[in-house]
Amino acid sequence: MGRLFGRGAKEPAEREMGRLELSLRAVEGILRAIGVDPNAARMEVESGYGWNFQRGSALIEVYLTPEEEGYLQVLSPIMHLPGRQLLALYRRLLELNLQLTNAALGVHEDVVYLYHERLLAGLDAAEADAIIRRLAQYADELDDALAEEFGGRMYGRG
Repeated sequence: MGRLFGRGAKEPAEREMGRLELSLRAVEGILRAIGVDPNAARMEVESGYGWNFQRGSALIEVYLTPEEEGYLQVLSPIMHLPGRQLLALYRRLLELNLQLTNAALGVHEDVVYLYHERLLAGLDAAEADAIIRRLAQYADELDDALAEEFGGRMYGRG
């Protein structure tokens, strides 16, 4: 009976598109609230939406992807791997992973990243706001500290 009134089961693609559009509006509102113009920060991406902005010395990237069930991804390239002390750096990254809330450190190619990934299902604007703000704060603190401790080059500085 719900289908007669425009409610009820929808096709998965329709449901995911609705989630993506709602998340788009939420992320753009969050970016405005933290002083970032979402139009100026917009990036071209293969599918979905993407933004990047600077928070202190860290570059922050935010993506909404429609793949599978739809995801919010927030990440920050922290630093290029140093030429020495890699084992000590990897150990430090693992230790830091236990201290971070809703974020993790990893390495892709020669860059250390801080990232968070979350399904769009059940995500509300307050949670998305906390994710983006927390990751941006961590990134701004960790890029300086890790580069100083291990002699790596911060990503945002070439």
